[in-house]
Amino acid sequence: MALTTCKVCGNRISATAQDCPYCAKMPAFVKGEIAVLMLFFALLLVTVKHIPRNPPAEPSIAQEADGALYNIPKIVGKTEAEIEVLLGEPVFCAQSESARNCSYHENEIEIVFIDGKADWITVYGEFRSPAYRQRIDGKTKIEALALLGDPAYCVQAKPALHCAFRDGDVNVEFIDGKVDEITVKGSLGNAAYSKDTLAMLGLPVKDATFSNKNVMRWENISGLLSVTLHSAGNAVSVATVKAKTK
Repeated sequence: MALTTCKVCGNRISATAQDCPYCAKMPAFVKGEIAVLMLFFALLLVTVKHIPRNPPAEPSIAQEADGALYNIPKIVGKTEAEIEVLLGEPVFCAQSESARNCSYHENEIEIVFIDGKADWITVYGEFRSPAYRQRIDGKTKIEALALLGDPAYCVQAKPALHCAFRDGDVNVEFIDGKVDEITVKGSLGNAAYSKDTLAMLGLPVKDATFSNKNVMRWENISGLLSVTLHSAGNAVSVATVKAKTK
């Protein structure tokens, strides 16, 4: 005999039965309680389905604008406190009479605040990294190799030995057999010296108002005084954005 489960009391009954024999024996108040509970769970299910899900976390400024390295329009004109929310704490800040200069992301991006607002923004293709300097400054070549692994290549040029590590992203200069200078290639350092690199900065791609093999400059981007790319061969070495002051 085929059996089924009563949806009210949960007992196994005949699949052909019109009424549940177990429910027929239940007191009326128990049936009422079961009905109330079933209604409660039905309402709960409907409510849960309509609870709005948490919106996705807001992407960081380095991920916005279709994969832009830094969304420059969102940085321009912001206060130091607002920039810290976007980029994190600065590596350091230096105050002068007319401006405040702060460096972020291991010195990859530098911002000059004029009248308390982000005015000059510089993104470096290669920059000096405090983290690497703390780890290998003053170390011998053997000690540096132990920390960084084998170099991609080394070039001897008196009085220094230049070695590239991590597929060329970390460059170390040895003087008298010890680490003297460390530069790190940032994401911008892998960008082509081209107008298309504007997209990595969250800016519209358009033809430069001035261009040669060393410098591209735009003075036709809305909301900015100028944007300048400097070349290092076929790659970008530095990008500078001026929002207000020349």
